[in-house]
Amino acid sequence: MEFELGKAIVAGVVGTLAMTAVMYMGSMMMGLKMDMPMTLGTMVLSKGTGAWVVGLMMHLMMGAVFFIIYGALFQAFGVRSGVVGWGAVFGVAHAVMAGGVFGMMPALHPRMATTGDSPDKVPAPGYFGLKLGGMAPVAVIAVHVVYGVVAALVYTA
Repeated sequence: MEFELGKAIVAGVVGTLAMTAVMYMGSMMMGLKMDMPMTLGTMVLSKGTGAWVVGLMMHLMMGAVFFIIYGALFQAFGVRSGVVGWGAVFGVAHAVMAGGVFGMMPALHPRMATTGDSPDKVPAPGYFGLKLGGMAPVAVIAVHVVYGVVAALVYTA
């Protein structure tokens, strides 16, 4: 499969939108406090609608960048078929990396509460989101697999 930058960017954005939608649905169903756009946005703005919008833009940009990496890996590994399956596999690897980064976020995030709830801070997720609820690690893996599968479907369309 020949690498196509434009398609990779579009695929990453669409995959991130799907991932974010599933994250919100899963959060409601599992009682988790996962809100990645708000978590990202509050790195630069106080908690509120503006932070959520900025965070969503950051999340979409990160999704585009990550699928550029996925597409480059498809090219480097000579993936010609089974791209959607490889998208799922890369999604699991992506989830493992993200889950590790979640545990380090309080050291980098100026508006992250490390203990208790605070109305002007976002909760620290902990490694793999474990501080957000017992099902969070499953959710972290699931939403990244959704991202990889949906983005790969868009990329190969």
